[in-house]
Amino acid sequence: MHTGKGLPMKSEEHMRHSKQVAKGTMLGLAGTVVAKLVSFAYIIYVARAFSQEDVGLFYLSFSVVTLLGIWHDFGLPAALHRYVPFYEGKGEGRKAKDLLKLSYAVNIVSGIALAAGFWLLADYVAALYSNPLLANAIRLLSTYSLFSSIFAISTTYLQSRADIGASQILGNLQNFLRLALVILFFQVYGPSLFSLSISFVLTFVIGAVAAIPFLKKSTEDLPDGKQGLSGAEVWREIVPFGIMLTLLQSFWIIISSSDRVILGYLGGAAGTNEMIAVYSLATQLALVLMVFPSAIGAIFLPVISRLIAKNDHGAVRSVMETSQSWMLFISIPVAVVMIAFSGEMLSGFYGSSYRVGASTLAIFVAGLLFSILTYTVSYGLAAMRLVKIELKVAFVAGAANIILNILLIPHMGIEGAALASAISFFISMLLFNYYGGKFMDFAMPLSTWKLVLAGAVALCLAMLLKPAASYAASIVPAIGSGDTSIYAAKAAYMVLVGLMTAISFALFAALALLAKTFEHEDIAIMRATAEKARVPEQLIALAEKIALFGVENKK
Repeated sequence: MHTGKGLPMKSEEHMRHSKQVAKGTMLGLAGTVVAKLVSFAYIIYVARAFSQEDVGLFYLSFSVVTLLGIWHDFGLPAALHRYVPFYEGKGEGRKAKDLLKLSYAVNIVSGIALAAGFWLLADYVAALYSNPLLANAIRLLSTYSLFSSIFAISTTYLQSRADIGASQILGNLQNFLRLALVILFFQVYGPSLFSLSISFVLTFVIGAVAAIPFLKKSTEDLPDGKQGLSGAEVWREIVPFGIMLTLLQSFWIIISSSDRVILGYLGGAAGTNEMIAVYSLATQLALVLMVFPSAIGAIFLPVISRLIAKNDHGAVRSVMETSQSWMLFISIPVAVVMIAFSGEMLSGFYGSSYRVGASTLAIFVAGLLFSILTYTVSYGLAAMRLVKIELKVAFVAGAANIILNILLIPHMGIEGAALASAISFFISMLLFNYYGGKFMDFAMPLSTWKLVLAGAVALCLAMLLKPAASYAASIVPAIGSGDTSIYAAKAAYMVLVGLMTAISFALFAALALLAKTFEHEDIAIMRATAEKARVPEQLIALAEKIALFGVENKK
């Protein structure tokens, strides 16, 4: 897609890096999609099998436990990612092992202390919220921080040793166990808060145990080195670095958890748990939008890091533009469907009682689009090791989120919480865009705004088509009787929504072609990705012919 003003034409070298991102994205996307499907199946099962009150209590207690426990790991899991490869490269494997042991020791001690604190203070927190049921919910999740941090240390260490396969196995195992254990506990103990909470915590316990053989194998081949980790290194380097990362993580955790915490406190006593349930599951559905950007980001960061090390800023901007354009090209039509058919999607996936979260879902999805617009910029700044910049952005966005939640929730309820998040994402977008221009000389290309405009037009057209779907659903004849008739009607409506989804995608693609948002590099990347996915040559050739209509100044 079009290059920004003043940027050089993309060379073969730049094309190679863009194709590397595309290839890695496809592989990462496959694994991410499988993981997201399992996670989504878990969310759907929870919504269908458990009461809104229990779901709301679970998410409220989880947010409280997460917010109050953000300090307990001291950033050591993230520090492993930085220092284990560093020590390994210097042949000082003993220091890497010492850091791993220290991370476990610190997190076990702090995790036990935190669990005891949650157990003792649960009644006080429940009284603060005027929600007596919250005390038991907090106690059920009191050990979450302990076991989740142990699991995080194990997987992060394996990632730092470049054992991505083992890390993915453990991540997928924990993800699958969430679904399997909640179904098992539901069958044994029924639809209770106990089943929901304990099954969740146990996934981290089992995951941590399953990591032991992988860790043993990974630590055996580390060179011992002559010296162990000194106290001076810990206090002068690792702890300050860990504290910096903890602060950074804290602000993003505040953004992701403060809405439910404040919603539970300011939302009023009547129906608070149910309201939090609707908000939580609506935002969980919205986060499906981030699957493709996350897949691109996972491969984008190391590619950009290598280019920055070579001081090839032209290639950096080129890959950033290509990655940003493909993020938007895939994400915008998904967002259009989620906004236009928000109520139908919530009702179809979770049940009719969740349909009231339609506006919440639509607002939150719009906010995520702001985040996607500068997703590559945030990764670029991270590759340049400008952690302080990301810290500033997180601080401003986090503070804005808290203030806006306090102001908006009393008047707008869950829609106010969603709007607060959307505005916070917008603020972070503005800041990342500013710092991207300042430190990377990166400006959003014209094609980005063309894609956004195409998405806005596609949304308007989808909203105009929506009544047609409702009318078509109303004239579908009843099939069977009783429950059969109800499920058949739901299935027919979901088919119609699926048809409208396909039409929305087609409209957006047509508008993107008319706006000339493609260039020859994108066609080459599309072909390389399709060939890797073993798409038939006839379909690839047809797609190329269609895509060429969207290339400006064809030669």
